[in-house]
Amino acid sequence: MEISAWFIIAQIFGVIAMSFEFASYQIKDKRKYLLVNGIGGIFWTLMFVGMGLSSSMATQLSLIIVGMYTTTRALVFWWIFAKDTPARRKGGRIFLLVMLTIALSAGIFIITGLPTAQVQILQATVLVFALAFVIGQYMPGKHPVRITVFLYAIMLFLTQTPLNIIEGYGIERWNIMGMLIETAKMLSVIVFYFFFFQKKVLAKKLVKIKNVIDCELVKINSDIDKAILAETGIMKLSELEKLAAKMVRMELKCIETDEITNVGTSESQTQAIMDDLKTVHDVKMLLERAIKAKMNRLKKMEVVKNV
Repeated sequence: MEISAWFIIAQIFGVIAMSFEFASYQIKDKRKYLLVNGIGGIFWTLMFVGMGLSSSMATQLSLIIVGMYTTTRALVFWWIFAKDTPARRKGGRIFLLVMLTIALSAGIFIITGLPTAQVQILQATVLVFALAFVIGQYMPGKHPVRITVFLYAIMLFLTQTPLNIIEGYGIERWNIMGMLIETAKMLSVIVFYFFFFQKKVLAKKLVKIKNVIDCELVKINSDIDKAILAETGIMKLSELEKLAAKMVRMELKCIETDEITNVGTSESQTQAIMDDLKTVHDVKMLLERAIKAKMNRLKKMEVVKNV
């Protein structure tokens, strides 16, 4: 079967849409996510337009409408979240209710026209996940939208027509690009949580390192004036100095740059770094004192030896 130029163009739009979809779920800032996701939705819609032009626009019209609905929702939410005002919060809730009403009405209309009860139940389940995703996009925080899109993508992958190309007369074939787009969403969420939990583990290790350093500093401060560290203190402090440097490196890795959105969050992150640098300075000063204690002891031993 000859592949039309419009079909190839549709696949190119699909690749672009897939790239934006994957990138959007790596973004923690809600507005940036919505903007990137909305732009991806434009290319997702254009993909269906291209497939319609390559076969039959009638078979793709419903998907084009879904794409326009999805894109509009993301971009309007992006505009609403630009400012946190009572008017915008109210407007956001109204817009969310309108979007849910449209999706629910369309879903019920389609489901009631399906031939069997089993298919109706399956499509009703898909509709629930679709509505959950709409709500997840509006909800604050980075987790609701990722959890809901992951579940929704699974349902789309398994059941929905965006994964099929309908060419008329009941002929269907797999839409590989549609499958890849849904896979990209799921993979992006998995990658996001891999790095998310990696930072959580790193943060726990950082807390342990800070506790070790604090305990050592208290212990060394109490002993250094008694010259107990004259023999072993330099080695101890050298290891402690390396541990303090590691602490600073880990602190920098744990910083969530996307969460620095105002002066308050910027100051808190800066203060954490300043506290670490102070600890490094304290370790350095103790190292110098230990070296001096060592030198003084060597001088006393030399004097005793000469006598």
